[in-house]
Amino acid sequence: MGVVIFNGMSSADYGIQVEYPPEYQTPARDYEVIHIPGRNGDLIIDNGSYQNVNRSYQIAIGDPEKDFTGMANTIAEWLNSASGYARLEDSYEPEYYRMAMFQDEVTIENILQHAGRATVDFNCKPQRFLKSGENSLRLSAPATLFNPTGFCSLPCITVYGSGTGVLEIDGYVVHIANIKGTIVLDSDIQDVYCGSVNRNEDVILESGFPELKSGENEITWSGGITYVEVIPRWWTI
Repeated sequence: MGVVIFNGMSSADYGIQVEYPPEYQTPARDYEVIHIPGRNGDLIIDNGSYQNVNRSYQIAIGDPEKDFTGMANTIAEWLNSASGYARLEDSYEPEYYRMAMFQDEVTIENILQHAGRATVDFNCKPQRFLKSGENSLRLSAPATLFNPTGFCSLPCITVYGSGTGVLEIDGYVVHIANIKGTIVLDSDIQDVYCGSVNRNEDVILESGFPELKSGENEITWSGGITYVEVIPRWWTI
């Protein structure tokens, strides 16, 4: 029997069991297809992204000490514990996690008033994030980070130092002014900050926010930067 952890809460803690491994659904590429009259073939516009996928689990719950209504309430509370996207993990892919939301109704089969069975569908973002990509990597000297996936990741980079400095990541050049201990560049949310203070005005991004491409990524710096910490956020589909 498998385990699902949604929004930090495990199905095992609720007496819920996953009966069968879920199917794996690959995300669809986000294309726009335009037909031009008089032209053979359609025009394809690649938006450079992927669509959401469904992650479906067949679950069961049973407890001779509880009635069916109580168990149904348990399932409903678990599934509706989050508003919007929340972290989704399971025992079938222990090295990954997803960002998912539960938005559909669920029909729970009543089995002799003391057990229930249902199919639960989560609407997931297309990425499967590697848990190893959550680790903060401290670089005290210029180094090379290896992205083990085939997709560019959007890292969170904390720069330590004082004064001004230049950070370079495989073609991405970031000029940073007024470093006062730390400054954070978050490529996912496209923001620069220190604590709750917005610091976007203190950086010049020559090529936009840095990405970590598939394979090797050389990271160097100069000026008042003493060291950096990188949370790489590796992901695949």
